[in-house]
Amino acid sequence: MYKTIPPIATSQELIDRAFARARKKTIQDPKKYFRKKKTYIARTESFTDTLSSVLESYIKQFPSLDQLPQFYQELIHNSLNLDSLRHSLGAIQWAKDTIDNIATSQTKTLRRSTDLQFIHKKQREIHGRCTSIIKQINADFQVLRDARDFIVKLPDIQDIPTIVIAGYPNVGKSSLLSCLSRAKPHIAQYPFTTKTIQVGHMKQRTDFFTEQFQIIDTPGLLEQPDEERNEIEQVAIIALSNLADIVIYLLDPSESCGYTLIQQQQLLSRLKQQFTNAEFIIVKTKNDLYDADEQELSVSCITNDGIDELRSLLFSHYPRD
Repeated sequence: MYKTIPPIATSQELIDRAFARARKKTIQDPKKYFRKKKTYIARTESFTDTLSSVLESYIKQFPSLDQLPQFYQELIHNSLNLDSLRHSLGAIQWAKDTIDNIATSQTKTLRRSTDLQFIHKKQREIHGRCTSIIKQINADFQVLRDARDFIVKLPDIQDIPTIVIAGYPNVGKSSLLSCLSRAKPHIAQYPFTTKTIQVGHMKQRTDFFTEQFQIIDTPGLLEQPDEERNEIEQVAIIALSNLADIVIYLLDPSESCGYTLIQQQQLLSRLKQQFTNAEFIIVKTKNDLYDADEQELSVSCITNDGIDELRSLLFSHYPRD
């Protein structure tokens, strides 16, 4: 997702890059005077051009936040300060425009002058002014760097039928994702192992085409109103709200997850009332830890018991219109 956003430099890194490129410029001329003058001008233009082009790349290759799909907008809004990000993008634009104005006006002065000492002095003045501008926006570079690091890690979500796995923390959501798909989520025995969504895919070939589900593993949820949820839980709510065609809700009857079955059922009731457009499939997990009722849909990702049955059930709900 938006992997083309360039890495964001610090102000000093950008200044050093501009100076390094400028120093490589040498203009050949048989006359020493013109060789020096042309080289001064070329190095000055290279310095300002490098600063301007890098700043422009930051602005142009950052996604327009208002034009992103709703799911991505909500994820970004949940984790980033959008007002701060917009302010920093504005500061980058200001710096580019100011450097462009300096370059345009001052380069004319350099070209008109015949005094090499004056040209060299004016060159240092341009370097100083542009360097000062770049240093003024160092904090804005950091804001963009943090936003870029978050945005490039956003999952690639396809516009295909989607299953969202939900439930309390540590009930086996990530394990089920790895059983149903080839995804390799991080799995550990403590709450909120999953801090963002993880994506897998499940396919089956029919006589006419390939049916494919996108499967989303979400962070664990607790039984509480949305306004009381932390940032990690909000990620799950955003996925349920924007992506879910089918919700696999996991119940852990063994209660080894650390939450009672009653708590888990209460959360199920809340989510079914909240997300009425999605179809809920209730699955009991960890059936290797208790005596499962054969009449209930239960699975174990340790023994793979019930996984094939669940996969078949899911494809029986695949939209075929």
